[in-house]
Amino acid sequence: MPFKIYHLIIIVKPMKKLLLPIVAALLILCGCNKSKQFIVTLNIDNADGQTVYLHKDFGLVEMCIDSAVFEGNKAVMTVICDDPQTKYIVKFDKNELCNVFPFFPENHDVTITGDYNEIYHWEATGTPAMDAYFAFSREILPLENATMAIVYDMYAAYDENDTVRGNELYRKAEASMEEYNAILFEYYKQHSNDIICQYDLSRKKKDFDPMVLKEVVETMTVESVYKKEIEKYLEEIEDYDMPMQIVE
Repeated sequence: MPFKIYHLIIIVKPMKKLLLPIVAALLILCGCNKSKQFIVTLNIDNADGQTVYLHKDFGLVEMCIDSAVFEGNKAVMTVICDDPQTKYIVKFDKNELCNVFPFFPENHDVTITGDYNEIYHWEATGTPAMDAYFAFSREILPLENATMAIVYDMYAAYDENDTVRGNELYRKAEASMEEYNAILFEYYKQHSNDIICQYDLSRKKKDFDPMVLKEVVETMTVESVYKKEIEKYLEEIEDYDMPMQIVE
């Protein structure tokens, strides 16, 4: 055996124990570097050639952090990790306020699917919380559609001055909405620490009885700006409902 090769073996053997931890540390470090970014992949039908914008929500201010042009039905954007509670918003118009898609990636790679013309029916998957939320949304969607159909029929009856039918449909819509909200309530209660559920509940807080809302909030152990919004709303209601003190 040539001296150089033999000498190399003599050196390498005792260093194996030292090299293995170093290699492992380097691999971990590489993983940490990768985790500083996550990928947002959009698979949106009928979006070919459209420019899409990704905004980050800073509370009172939104900032556009990336954009991409759809090739076919696909667009990809890379995002630097931030607070896991950060809300991101997909838009086709930077200044659009209503026709947008909010989501909470929690620093995970995310896939968003849907149709360009139906942004309200898009879904985002990639985190346990979002996967569960959108799976639940699919389950409850038939009841939501059925309730809205009754509401539309009710308005049509009133427009035709058919008060009897309108009142009948009103009672039916009210019962359907109560059933819908009861199912939502159970879901929020079981997933009260999922940031996406706290956000959704903060948007729909006025649809629930304050006592029911308070019951859900009491199960929340994770703090968020959305939990605080609900708590503030409940405090305002309590202050409004309190009898006025007469000072003599």
